[in-house]
Amino acid sequence: MPVHSEITRQDNETTEALRQAVSQVGTSADSFSEDINHLAARAKELADAIIQHGDTCPVGDAENYDDIECRLTHFVWAERAKHFLVLYRNVQLQLQTADLMVTDGAARAELVEDLHQRSRQTLATALEEWEAEVAQTRKRLESNEKFRRKTMAGWKLQHNPWPAYRLQILELAEQAGGLAEEFTTLNKQVSLFADIRSLLHESIAASTSAIAEARKKATTISDFIMKSEDEGNVSPSQIVSRLDEYIVEAKPPQQIHDYTNELNARIGKLVENIRVTVGADHGLMQFKDINFRRSSDQWISAEVLPQLYELWELSQQLVGGLDVAVNNVRNRSLLISNEIKAGQDIDYEVEDLSQPFLDFLERAENTMTTYEPIRENLVGLIDADLKLTSVYRPVPGFLPVPLQTGLNEFTRRQGRWLAPVKEWLGATFRGFERWRGDAAREDKMSVSEKVVRVINQRQVASGNDGYTNIVMTKGYIGESFLVGREAETAQLKRLVENWRKGYRGAVMLTGRRLSGRSLFGEMISNRIFPNNVIRLVSNGVISVEGRRMQTTGNLGEALSFVQKHTIQTRPMIWIDDLELWWDKDTSLAENVAALSAHIDSYSARIFYLVSTTNAVYSHLNRFRDLDRIFQAEVNLDNFSVEDTRRAIRIRHGATHKKLVDSEGEPLSETAFNHLVKRLHRASNGNVGDTLNRWAYMMEYCDEESVTPSQARRYRLPAFVNTDTGLLLTTLFLERRSNEYHLRKLFGQAFDRRYRSVLQRLLRVGLLTRSSDGWLSIRESVVTDVGRALENNGYLNNEL
Repeated sequence: MPVHSEITRQDNETTEALRQAVSQVGTSADSFSEDINHLAARAKELADAIIQHGDTCPVGDAENYDDIECRLTHFVWAERAKHFLVLYRNVQLQLQTADLMVTDGAARAELVEDLHQRSRQTLATALEEWEAEVAQTRKRLESNEKFRRKTMAGWKLQHNPWPAYRLQILELAEQAGGLAEEFTTLNKQVSLFADIRSLLHESIAASTSAIAEARKKATTISDFIMKSEDEGNVSPSQIVSRLDEYIVEAKPPQQIHDYTNELNARIGKLVENIRVTVGADHGLMQFKDINFRRSSDQWISAEVLPQLYELWELSQQLVGGLDVAVNNVRNRSLLISNEIKAGQDIDYEVEDLSQPFLDFLERAENTMTTYEPIRENLVGLIDADLKLTSVYRPVPGFLPVPLQTGLNEFTRRQGRWLAPVKEWLGATFRGFERWRGDAAREDKMSVSEKVVRVINQRQVASGNDGYTNIVMTKGYIGESFLVGREAETAQLKRLVENWRKGYRGAVMLTGRRLSGRSLFGEMISNRIFPNNVIRLVSNGVISVEGRRMQTTGNLGEALSFVQKHTIQTRPMIWIDDLELWWDKDTSLAENVAALSAHIDSYSARIFYLVSTTNAVYSHLNRFRDLDRIFQAEVNLDNFSVEDTRRAIRIRHGATHKKLVDSEGEPLSETAFNHLVKRLHRASNGNVGDTLNRWAYMMEYCDEESVTPSQARRYRLPAFVNTDTGLLLTTLFLERRSNEYHLRKLFGQAFDRRYRSVLQRLLRVGLLTRSSDGWLSIRESVVTDVGRALENNGYLNNEL
């Protein structure tokens, strides 16, 4: 019959499609080549052949209930065909995953080749069983009358399953095609993850290399100096010359942000939302909806960057220590050389000149005992986990961040609130008596004693340095550390879009001290101008298109240098803390005038992002009309308590410390929220001040946990008077100063009146003096000082 002959022909075509599909699984090269997914192509061909085979027999009114071959095709053969195609799709998924693991370095190629062979054998066995079952059923139907009547009668009572099987087979073919597209996308992501790992390894290597280079230079310099004792032919002046050569030849040290900026750019290339097929169970596909970009960013910020930052901090401390040793020995040698030239008889020991370098080498050796375990752990972590194929691990999501679950738990100890009324009354009475005693002692304390008490309370708890550095974000930038600021971010993006259309591009970030201007500016510059940001810092080094410049306090010179070497580009200039741009030759007002002129001339091709405090902006705006210079001013003072909670959670999570109460139990969610709300209120919503207060409050319990201090937190007393008000206002506006500059500002009144005030402020700790002599207000109380000055009419902190 025509139908039967067509079935025979289709059977032959299906057999050929099956043969090709099975053979395609033999090796990795057979399955995948370049951008072609041969398994998906074979699955599509096989599905088409199966459908053509099934469609040969009619369904519905034209259906012949006595046609054994057609009934066998629809009721037996089609079901086994569907199951085989399910198996083939699952094999495709398994082999795609294995191939990704080889590319990702998570599996050896020879093991995957063995998997191909075993998969091919599994498919061949399944095909044999399929063919054997169909042949056996056909034989029984043709040879056993009773079996045939019973089976055909049963099939007649059933709906023909072929339409349902047909849809399922079409869906399986679509799934195979979807797996192929997914495989192509994931292959590209594997390469991006490899680039990210490579950059992180490069960053680790750079910090390690800086230490090795510093140790090598210290050894070379020490050997050179000691040569004068052994051979008697190296004089102090030659030592000075040699050290001058070292200083001149020294390259600007690499900074961690050189890598974190590029890291953010590479993370930004990862796909955001994708559904990844991670398995199949009883024919059903299992998926994970993954945001590779966000998950990777959060994981790197929490797991990798804290350790990387610690490596860089150790490295930079050592390099900085060598610079200090070089300058100290140079100055000492120069003094000896000058005295010798003046004819004086100087008695000095060469060992004294080389000792700082020997001490440095000893410190370097001790530092490496801390550095190496961190480096080895970090390298292992990156190589083991920072891979796309981690998505196939049997855990929810991708690269989950181990945040403390204790913050989401409530204390469940029963009976804690069931204290007897008598005990409660007694405790209340005793508490009242203690309060009366505290009040009496408070009245007897001087203002200076109260100031010192607050400053002592706002210091890092012993053993808690690592936790504090991460919470306070010292020198550290991580994309996921920025929370809130959605409205400000959107506003800046609109301003940049307008600038790219030809409008003026100059924005001022304002806010109180510690309001997060620096972190926000860094994040925005990295997001909107990746690898195209020029950061201008006074008395630092800037590099533009391979050319370097040592800046002074003259902002105009730095801007001219940038303009000269960025003619072919459209960069962003990021000037953080505008108030720091001044020196003995150039005033802040002159620098603001130079900035204004530069913006007027070049804001069509250079985008300017500048930050300063509310007080400085208000002060300068009276004389320089900053509202005209900048077409927008973005204020960062408003930071909600909810965003503050998120910021603390993220930073605390990055420390991998548990947060416990005084009894060592996980801090309840209620207690956590209450604590954050109290700190947020105490700092008037200032995010940086709140984070600092949180860090100062946390006490070290052990390697795994911290706890909030139970001690009463004190405020600064009323300490502002006419003398302290003027001096502190000057330091608050300028951020830093010294006696020479203050003497120029105050004239003769400085020595007569303000020098003693300055010394008193230094003694109580409100002011600090850095190693290079600069005076500044202590950061832990700077917002308190600002509020006190504002309340007494010395500052305008509101915009």
